[in-house]
Amino acid sequence: MKTAYLLLLAAVAATTSLTASATPSNTDEARAEAAQRTATADHAASLRPFAPLEAKVVSVTDTDSARRAAGQVDARQTHDEHLADVLSAGAGIKPAPIQVTDSDSARAAAGQKVREQALLADYADYVTMQAKVHLEQSGVSSE
Repeated sequence: MKTAYLLLLAAVAATTSLTASATPSNTDEARAEAAQRTATADHAASLRPFAPLEAKVVSVTDTDSARRAAGQVDARQTHDEHLADVLSAGAGIKPAPIQVTDSDSARAAAGQKVREQALLADYADYVTMQAKVHLEQSGVSSE
């Protein structure tokens, strides 16, 4: 009886360790995976034409509806500004370079370079997405 109990205990311990290794081992890993999925979805959405979540016009009658209307305006402006930055980078328009004189300006120049590279990557994704849309509209398969 004691041997059966020990075998059962060993089996439960082995099963528990297997299931623990199949899922993220801690909250930080789960959060990192969720953040990665969110960032990927945000990136894809930033290159599509703007479509408000609430398609109806918001009538401002109180504070809450004013906040909703302001949220719609802010979302549209943010989207349009990002898309304009992407298209400008794709057209070869670059910001004035930052003159490096110390460590702070070196960080700013590096950040400017990283942003430029990110905008060019977004532009490449945008061009690819637009090409797929045109192929689908013309009835040609992209595969």
